[in-house]
Amino acid sequence: MGLADIADLCFGGAEINDRPLAESIAALHARSRTLDHERLELIQPDVAAVETDILRLPDAGDLSLPALIDRLRAAIRVFREGHDLARVIVVNLISAGPEPEPSTQHETLAGLDALIASDRREFVTPSLCYAYAALREGCPYINFTPNPGTEFGAIAELATQTGLPFYGDDGKTGETLVKTALAPMFSARNLKVLSWEGVNLLGNADGRALDDPLNRQAKLRNKEQVLASILGYAPHAGVSINYVPSLGDWKTAWDLIHFQGFLDVPMTMQFTWQGCDSILAAPLVLDLVRLADFAQRRGEQGHMTQLACFFKHPLGVDEMALPRQLDMLQEYALHHVERG
Repeated sequence: MGLADIADLCFGGAEINDRPLAESIAALHARSRTLDHERLELIQPDVAAVETDILRLPDAGDLSLPALIDRLRAAIRVFREGHDLARVIVVNLISAGPEPEPSTQHETLAGLDALIASDRREFVTPSLCYAYAALREGCPYINFTPNPGTEFGAIAELATQTGLPFYGDDGKTGETLVKTALAPMFSARNLKVLSWEGVNLLGNADGRALDDPLNRQAKLRNKEQVLASILGYAPHAGVSINYVPSLGDWKTAWDLIHFQGFLDVPMTMQFTWQGCDSILAAPLVLDLVRLADFAQRRGEQGHMTQLACFFKHPLGVDEMALPRQLDMLQEYALHHVERG
């Protein structure tokens, strides 16, 4: 396809935590054993280089919306010019936060501009600021978080105005990934799902953020919506998210599926999913960056629906079954390979 080589990528970012990146990686290793010592030593020069391109924003909560967006836009420009980059892709990887208050002004760019200018923080969240700043600076935008904003009409209008692609929401790395792979099996075999209960345990910063009921609303909604879409009916389904600090960067999902087969005989399936959050997410982010860059080079704009398989809440896509979503990406890739 001609995707960018990973070795050609240059990394920077914005962070409210003022702890150096090397310390964060060391802490991750100490708690979760994600990387071995040999790899840690190998990446030290790269980590030091990235550190110089991280905009530290410990005072982000004290900035007005216009000031925060100005800081973000300036950081993108400095990063682009400092490395003489052809393109910059912005990926939102922050923890889940409270949802913005609903407003009809979210649906038009003029309305969003007015909310920002008047510093209406109850309507404009940090994630919405990142999307706005990225598109204003000519950067494709990926929302890997459950935080709302990308689906607002104002962002779609801005992407159209700037001729840029964007996509989200909420990276699919664990329990929902398994759900969207398994649920089509029940449908294909005409096994009626009566109940599907899931318990999620997380120990990292995302888990801590999701421990707040206000922060978990969008995440729970994204997790709960997939079954009805795939099965064609809504079984009894519950999803819970619990913070377990000792797990560190590892997450566990326990799921119980109660289903009905031939002659209405009830049966059950259970699974346990244990995975390392960062290791599950990192390769997806790298591929999303390369695919967004490819889309921009091809002059594509608006929703990148071919990326639906990466997300719990794929924008502009009703299909939630993972196999069909993967077909969408493969068809897109094959189309461009054949075109050359």
